[in-house]
Amino acid sequence: MRGNVSRRPAGREQGGRVRVEPGGYLIEVRPGESLIQAAWREGYEWPTLCFGMGTCTACQCEVLDGLENVSDKTEAENAMLGDLARRRRRIDPRRVRLACQVRITGDIEVRKPGVRIAENQTAERSGP
Repeated sequence: MRGNVSRRPAGREQGGRVRVEPGGYLIEVRPGESLIQAAWREGYEWPTLCFGMGTCTACQCEVLDGLENVSDKTEAENAMLGDLARRRRRIDPRRVRLACQVRITGDIEVRKPGVRIAENQTAERSGP
């Protein structure tokens, strides 16, 4: 997806597609939906400890492409990611986002190891 991220004009309905690496998963995010909500709706397990409440950093991901298509950081993100940014100097802190807080306005690509198809979804997709 790098280099092929679509840009949507401001004021248009939010949402888009997210490619999750290293798994190569493609998740469709609906308007107003967080990335983690979209992943759960589409049958993926996304690492988390607080289940989308914005009180841990387990769901954090790195935006590889399409940073201009993500929402501004929420208060919860600023509070939780402030300390993380001081400890992880190799990654640009603007690219680290909480999947439970971020909304998108176009296509993006993120890195989040540990995302996988939920076990019950695997059985449904593989058939009887």
